[in-house]
Amino acid sequence: MSSSAGGITVTHTGLPIRVLLANTDMSFSCKIHNFLGTEIFMFTVSFFYMDIHGEKSSEKPIACQPRPGMENQTMDCMVQLSLPNASATGTYYCRVKGHVTSQSDGIFILVRDTGYQPPSFKVQEALLLSFTGLLSVLGVLGTALLFWKKKQIAVLGKHTAKTCPSPKPTIGTTKPPAESIYTSLQRRETEVYACIEGETGSPVSSQSPDTKEKMNRVEDDREFNLVYENL
Repeated sequence: MSSSAGGITVTHTGLPIRVLLANTDMSFSCKIHNFLGTEIFMFTVSFFYMDIHGEKSSEKPIACQPRPGMENQTMDCMVQLSLPNASATGTYYCRVKGHVTSQSDGIFILVRDTGYQPPSFKVQEALLLSFTGLLSVLGVLGTALLFWKKKQIAVLGKHTAKTCPSPKPTIGTTKPPAESIYTSLQRRETEVYACIEGETGSPVSSQSPDTKEKMNRVEDDREFNLVYENL
């Protein structure tokens, strides 16, 4: 971080952000580089800070004065700080004043009144009791829900048993099994043969032996198909 004017450059060394506790002493360095050639340039060095509300503090001098023959050289100026409380939080600047004025870009210092404070025993105990109570309530609710679910299943089973009684066997009222498609076809063919006998006036049995043999073969095939279907 640097700023320059009239051949003077002011920079900070170290981190641009620092975090410290109150009542802590700290220091940072401002580097001042004079590249005015052989010209002797007399100046004063000071520092100030801007707080988080934008208020500027008064400037305080730094015991850092130029020496003869420091042209084109760098001079380190140390700033010693005592940070009393959080109100010291802000951005700190180094400033060089002479026939020209130059200042650094600043370093932000955050001051905390207290560091990390572990929670007290009472807070931990309250959290533990709350968590245990929550688990107990969830356990009771889960048990009650389980019993209610079992009761609903039992009531549903009784209702189903009353509305849908099991079939009782009755003597003499057993319905014959449904006819197979092959039995139905067999009855149709018998009716067709009877119709042919009525129209021709001759019984089917008077047909040729080959026809009878074919009919017997068809009957055998029908019986085989019926047995296969039953299997």
